[in-house]
Amino acid sequence: MRLPRLRALLFFVAVPGLAGLAAGAGCSKEAPKSSLTSAPAQTGELGQPVARIDDTVITLGEVQDRINKQAPFVRARYSSPEKKKEFVDNLIRIEVMAKEAEKRGYDKDPEVIRVMKQQMISKFLQKDFESKLRVEDVPDADVEKYYKEHPEEFNRPEEVRVSQILLKDKAKADKVAREATAANRADPKAFRDLVTKYSEDDDSKSRGGDLTSFDRSTKVVPAPIVDAAFALKEVGDVSAPIKTDRGYAVLKLTGKRPGFSRPLAEVKRTIQQRLFKDLRTKAMESFIDDLRKKYTITVDEGNLAKVAIDTGMGHGPNPGVTPGLTVPSLTSPAPAPAAPSPLAPAPGNLPRGPGSPAGMTPPHPAAPGAP
Repeated sequence: MRLPRLRALLFFVAVPGLAGLAAGAGCSKEAPKSSLTSAPAQTGELGQPVARIDDTVITLGEVQDRINKQAPFVRARYSSPEKKKEFVDNLIRIEVMAKEAEKRGYDKDPEVIRVMKQQMISKFLQKDFESKLRVEDVPDADVEKYYKEHPEEFNRPEEVRVSQILLKDKAKADKVAREATAANRADPKAFRDLVTKYSEDDDSKSRGGDLTSFDRSTKVVPAPIVDAAFALKEVGDVSAPIKTDRGYAVLKLTGKRPGFSRPLAEVKRTIQQRLFKDLRTKAMESFIDDLRKKYTITVDEGNLAKVAIDTGMGHGPNPGVTPGLTVPSLTSPAPAPAAPSPLAPAPGNLPRGPGSPAGMTPPHPAAPGAP
């Protein structure tokens, strides 16, 4: 593995906060090249070297670009010549670390290679797959079909919830209605106590008189009660006795939920976003199927059957076994590259010198299976 690739990997594995700074780092044995970017070499004044580390060049344009990609309040720290030198000094230290790591063979380490592949796949999917998919690509016919097949998501009738006290005698019902009206309307217990004391309907009485929520089209609740319930204006209102085929019901409104009706034009984007997940999954499957056709692929079923699985709990991976690559998700976008922030304040193990930019992120071990 050449130094440019190792340098990028070193930053991804050991210095996550510097991933944007290091991605695509490069030097060539043919001629001095930028250490910080895979973009074409800059020319003119911006291509002038600020620092050299053997055959690696850090140019004026690259330093300027890296500083200017930071947040405004961070950029302001590097206005003085002293702070600019601190920034460059830290880049130099990163370069010598990368060179030494390659010299010691870490560019061939299975875990380093695994992380490189994962980052490469992420970048590949982002530029050659994700960038070609848009939510707007969901067909209008699919959107309309979903809208028609899920009316409950976009249309809901107004609903009310009431509790009742049911009595057979009209005079007694009038008395109870007056008592319920005079009770504390904000206290649910006050009406439930009256239900326990007076109601002659065992079914609703066991629930404190609650008839649960219903809309105007319900067939479960008698029509006179439905009409009276929707006539109540405010939660806590009590009705006069309502005649039903089972006696006289005194109602208390305990809840209201307004209805809504959303036209297709209003919810089109929401439906597109919901269906985009399926569209992306199918597109990814087709994308990978086309890639597989380009290569000769064989699987030795016999050797596959010999793979021993340790099902014991509490045991980590076997020593020397490199965790597998994370499989690209078929239902969520590929992870975006880490933000180019070499200045996140954090003390730590990374060697620091007098010219180090404020707070480089210390090394962290990569989690198994994660880039």
